[in-house]
Amino acid sequence: MIRDTLLIIDDSELDLAILNEIFKNIFHVECAADTHRGLSFIHQHHERICAVLLDICLERRGTGFTVLHQLQTNPSTAALPVILITTDASETDVVASVERGAVDFLVKPVNPHTVQTRVCDVIRTAWPAGSTVLDRKNDSPAPKPENQSQTLSDPEHMELDAARAFYDTWNRKLESFCRLRRGMDMEGHRQLGKITMLLAQRYAQQFPQSGITSNDAVLIGFASTFCDIGLLGLPDNVVEAGEKLNDTNAALYFQHIWLGYELFAQENQKSPLLQYAAEIALWHHKNADGSGYPQQADSSAIPLSAQLTHTALRIQHHLSYCKDRADRMERVLSALKNDIGIIISAEMYQIVLLEAQTLSNILSSI
Repeated sequence: MIRDTLLIIDDSELDLAILNEIFKNIFHVECAADTHRGLSFIHQHHERICAVLLDICLERRGTGFTVLHQLQTNPSTAALPVILITTDASETDVVASVERGAVDFLVKPVNPHTVQTRVCDVIRTAWPAGSTVLDRKNDSPAPKPENQSQTLSDPEHMELDAARAFYDTWNRKLESFCRLRRGMDMEGHRQLGKITMLLAQRYAQQFPQSGITSNDAVLIGFASTFCDIGLLGLPDNVVEAGEKLNDTNAALYFQHIWLGYELFAQENQKSPLLQYAAEIALWHHKNADGSGYPQQADSSAIPLSAQLTHTALRIQHHLSYCKDRADRMERVLSALKNDIGIIISAEMYQIVLLEAQTLSNILSSI
């Protein structure tokens, strides 16, 4: 049996999406967001797996080491090369990784070309010649599918490593501002990005005629994180009151959509990520029935990226009323059903239903 599968175990939807994009043209990529799914897949398909990319901090710090130990002590999986990944590479972690049998150690955010080379080198070293998909591909990545308009190697589009670098930089900047501003929740915006990216990925699969690619889904998820960045330009009392204001102050509050739009629109019109960030900033408060902001436009003008972000915001809104309930996802779905045609479209609700289980896993951490 040819080893053709790369397994990625990471509880970050953003990082799973990035790593999937990096390797999908070389391997059959399987992604698992928790240890149970990852170990289950390994034990069922270990003869097909080339290597395992394993996040150290699954659910809690150090869990990756526990998974590594389980694989090392099981005769059927002990030979699998395991590459640990983390966002915080301390010397202690590196030493512990080597001592416990990891073959390499990667630090996020990863560089696509570097990580491709390192992972492929590990696989060639770990397995006999002719036994992996790399040998079948003559040691070169698979050709770009004809129907795939954007890949990491396409110079005409913003590469995902550049997008991730932009996201990380602006994420840190926004986090610094949020520490000093009441009413600004950076963690909530990161979670919004995860939910939006998940919805966008499913939308791309469910409605391929939309033109949204898997790359676009990642960029939309990144961009949605900054949908409310314009709030930084408003007074604290206006931000804290939010939408619960009289007509005069509500108009002031919703100036943040224009501030965010102008910020990203002026940055670089040739960047898909910044284009998404600009349109999401402007349209993320617009409802499916045409109500909401900007007031002077109807619902037919709402970009798909903003519809996905608006739906993700609505999920978070409903969750705030039932986040401690065991049946929270069922309650969120019930509330969203009542939003159809008014706040969200039927298509958006369909996407949420298809991703209900994964959403439930994400929302459990909110």
